[in-house]
Amino acid sequence: MKNLIIRTITGGFFVASIIFSAIYSPAVFSVLFLMMALIGMWEFQRLAIDWVGKLNSYPGIVAGGFIYTLFPLYSIHEYPVEIFLGIFPVLVMLIVYHALWEGKLRKTYIKGDLAGIFLVVIPMGMLNLYLNPTAIPGFHTPWLILGMFAILWTHDTFAYLTGSLFGKHALYKRISPKKSWEGSIGGFGFSIVAAYIISVFSPLFIMWHWVSFALVITVFGTIGDLAESWLKRRAGVKDSGSFLPGHGGILDRFDSIMLVSPIIYLLIILYLS
Repeated sequence: MKNLIIRTITGGFFVASIIFSAIYSPAVFSVLFLMMALIGMWEFQRLAIDWVGKLNSYPGIVAGGFIYTLFPLYSIHEYPVEIFLGIFPVLVMLIVYHALWEGKLRKTYIKGDLAGIFLVVIPMGMLNLYLNPTAIPGFHTPWLILGMFAILWTHDTFAYLTGSLFGKHALYKRISPKKSWEGSIGGFGFSIVAAYIISVFSPLFIMWHWVSFALVITVFGTIGDLAESWLKRRAGVKDSGSFLPGHGGILDRFDSIMLVSPIIYLLIILYLS
């Protein structure tokens, strides 16, 4: 009971922070997710220890912080798109730093940091683009980011509930025995309902747009969830961290974002073109 109360309070504060920041200010949103991206990068490195060797966390976190800031600079301050060319020298410097590092594990340093940047930092950085009138021409609204999160949270919640009530067939038993096909189907069904409700109030996208977003979230969000479960199983831990009491770490809450964020953004650009 105590854990449920802690989980509810933490979850409520977590959701409220995202909603408030998206509505109040893209700058506040960018700072909030910068913090989450850096913590997520650190958690990823800790999980990756088992398969990439002992990691030196700081170079990757610093490089990840620089790369993340390129997204709000483009989104909020309307820097030219060429600013993203800055990603390459940062990655080169990171690789050179590790290449010069003494010891047999320098290749694993590179693999771990690059994986964390591409799977955690860049997808979180791309969330800033959802609030960008330049990246999404002529339109600035929290509807896109909040709609995506609403569908994501609906899917996760009802996948858990329906899986707990009716789950009999494991989705991928070797990696995550508690996830079931019944839960995934239930999560998808309710995410479609959420997508329809959002489409009624959406000022930009029609119903089938939102339904396609729900499909992407269900399929690729589940893949991201399973990928993080695999990392945790390899590392021998239950949670990616303890930043969110009752929920675990940042990656435990944002594992779905790894693939969902870039794919939905590409769909947004496609629909608006």
